Amino acid sequence: MFERNIYDHYQLYCEERFMLGDFEGFLAGGEHFVFVPTEFTAGQSIQDMMLMAEHLKTNGERVIAEVFPTVQKQSIALVDGVDGYLLKLPNRLNGWRSDEDESLGRTLAFFHYKGGNIQTVRHSTTNYFGQWKAIWEKRLTQLEQWYEKMLAQLPQTEIDNAFLMSFPYYMGLTENAIQYVADSDIDEPYRANEQPVICHHCFTENSWLSSPDIPHSIIKLPTDFIIDHPSRDIAEWIRAEFYKEDYTEEKVVAFIYDYESVKPLTSYTWRMIYARLLFPLKYFEIIESYYGTQLKSDRLYYGERFLDLLDQEQRNQNFLSRFHQLVGSSEMITGNPRLDWLQ
Repeated sequence: MFERNIYDHYQLYCEERFMLGDFEGFLAGGEHFVFVPTEFTAGQSIQDMMLMAEHLKTNGERVIAEVFPTVQKQSIALVDGVDGYLLKLPNRLNGWRSDEDESLGRTLAFFHYKGGNIQTVRHSTTNYFGQWKAIWEKRLTQLEQWYEKMLAQLPQTEIDNAFLMSFPYYMGLTENAIQYVADSDIDEPYRANEQPVICHHCFTENSWLSSPDIPHSIIKLPTDFIIDHPSRDIAEWIRAEFYKEDYTEEKVVAFIYDYESVKPLTSYTWRMIYARLLFPLKYFEIIESYYGTQLKSDRLYYGERFLDLLDQEQRNQNFLSRFHQLVGSSEMITGNPRLDWLQ
């Protein structure tokens, strides 16, 4: 069905199929393509997506996949029962020196440089700059309503009970993150100098892809681009690393060191990194997914993930209490406030 849908919508023959991370890829006419379902995108409009990609290219970023339109000139198509974008991957160019030998930290810093001074989509729904506090407050209010409803009707399952027991703690953690952002916006004398850049919805080690043409993971997907403060990408990478089985503090320190060798972090950026790590994003995502699905298999999956997350919270609390010490080699973090109750 996949190959038939691709031909019907794009007039492309799938000569060879492969997987690129979580996505279906294929070769057609000497070009490599990948299909990205809309559920894996940042939810931006095609206009914003193209404007951000063009801005990056104008500033020297050449390794960006391009949205490939259907024969009806549409940007989204239904393939295998799923709506998504078809992206054409860049080819290796003769004589082109890529960033493949750079560390991820340095490459991300260069990416943020190229994505700076962005004006065209700063007032669109793609722009999250300065919105964290409002977004977190909205999500907390929704979860608090679920908590009150669950409390009134009494828990029915193990997960219901775990949610009721854990929510007051995570509500306090969320309120700390919100207050940390609010205080930083007031206290930081150079807050007005901070500027948005092109970021990723949730940056991890796997956000950038490789391909048969470009074996290094440096291909950027426009479906993942948003506008925000650069601290977002740094914090989300650290969060993703922390929850890996092979997590090491040395890798986090090396990533920060490499990033700062290109783009030193300001005191405000450090505050935003810490605020974002305080915000229990995974707790929200898993609970929202668990109560947002009716499929038994999905509920079992998210229920197991939820219990695993709760088991790791003491470790996460220890990490947050030691974070300033861990990255203390960066001079701009030394004066940033710490949370007494975490010590």
